Amino acid sequence: MNRLKFLSLLGCSLVAFSSGVWAEEGEISADASYNSAMQISIYNDNLAFVRDTRNVNLKQGKNAVAFEGVAAQMRPETALLLGNGVEVVEQNYDYDLLNATNLLEEFVGKKVKTAVLNPENGQTIFDEAKVLNSNYGSPVLQFDYGIETNFPGRIVYETLPTDLRVKPTLVVSLNSQTAGERPLELAYLTNGLSWKADYVADLKSDNRLNLNGWITLNNESGTDYKNAQVQLISGNVNQVEIARPVMARMMKAAGTAVDSFAVNESAPMPASEAFADYYLYTLPVKTTIKDKQTKQVSLMNQDNVVFAKEYRLVSPLYVGINVRQNEFKKANPEVLVKLNNRPEDNLGMPLPGGVVRFYENDSQGNVQFIGESRLEQLAKGEETELKIGKAFDVFAAGKIKNVRQISKDIGETELEVTFNNAKTEAVDIVFEQNFSNQWEILSESSKSVVKNANTAVWNLNLPAQGKVVLTFRVRVSRNPV
Repeated sequence: MNRLKFLSLLGCSLVAFSSGVWAEEGEISADASYNSAMQISIYNDNLAFVRDTRNVNLKQGKNAVAFEGVAAQMRPETALLLGNGVEVVEQNYDYDLLNATNLLEEFVGKKVKTAVLNPENGQTIFDEAKVLNSNYGSPVLQFDYGIETNFPGRIVYETLPTDLRVKPTLVVSLNSQTAGERPLELAYLTNGLSWKADYVADLKSDNRLNLNGWITLNNESGTDYKNAQVQLISGNVNQVEIARPVMARMMKAAGTAVDSFAVNESAPMPASEAFADYYLYTLPVKTTIKDKQTKQVSLMNQDNVVFAKEYRLVSPLYVGINVRQNEFKKANPEVLVKLNNRPEDNLGMPLPGGVVRFYENDSQGNVQFIGESRLEQLAKGEETELKIGKAFDVFAAGKIKNVRQISKDIGETELEVTFNNAKTEAVDIVFEQNFSNQWEILSESSKSVVKNANTAVWNLNLPAQGKVVLTFRVRVSRNPV
């Protein structure tokens, strides 16, 4: 399609688009200007519960109230209208929006005005044509002199169709017992609203860090939420999967223009409370979330949070009844940050799940990124371990030195693991060895503890720029040993 032609067609349609709200005759408009209260509960799974209260002047008896500007991704089957002295008869969700494409579609089979600029004298030549086919925005037009398929001019619409809306609209037919203005609350579920938590952990010493949390709100639902009280619900809500064949049209009708920008709001921390089997966070101040907008609000700022760093290596060696001699040349332990969510460790608050990014200053005092890990939802009093990477200058090598087959059901294995520490300070390392079947440690150079039915654990201290050799002999059996 010719670009100038497309822009001309779009421009004509936008003139009609900006001419105001187009409602059915006899409808009572309840657009956003009549909004008196907005509450949104946003869940983790791209789902939100909207409670939109608007003051509406009703007449006694039958009324058709048009709630303009509802979410384009609204789930209309979930809509519920609440109001004193009213009885809902019918609800209709109109998502066929007024835009250039839909406007052209509405005039297929009808006559429109056309305008062509005469390049010689600069005057506009008007004519009349019938729209035979919209042809995806490149219309086929029938003039008195013939049919045009690549018309170089503009289309002028003299009227607006009554079945196209400027915004997604829920029209509610209701009976009112009395006349007068009253608040009506429209509640519904919508997709397109989401939130997530992100954390920044700044390590200040070997056992203290500063933890800052942010909530990121994202609105792709197709409407603005002005001056809204926002609540965030942490937890997974079960939803029944339902095919929604109209969703693609709803998204298309909502438009694709992007007006995204981030807002960083410094405000008091959200209040939190237990709610059913979930956790609810209430933002301390009302906020406006525009469509196609990402907004950030502060969740928490906690200094001097106590943590413990742990180096943990899970042995690559397989130890069973019919094991053969094998070895590993080099293995680096995981670096874990262990947190206890309690007041005495300067935490003690429910934390929604999110990504924690860790930073630490180098020897020059420059902050460096050292890793990230996903924090699962953490209740007050709960402990967690966060993996942030592998230690570069702590490593181990191990081998199975000797295998003795006592019987077809019993075997004994001798292992040796050498741990090296290239750091200038001593470190503790946790070494885990998994076993198959039943097992028993017969001898060991350092005392182990039983972690579970399949695992033994050694806690070793590695001297600065030194090494430690761990040896142990284990018996494995198909029957209890």
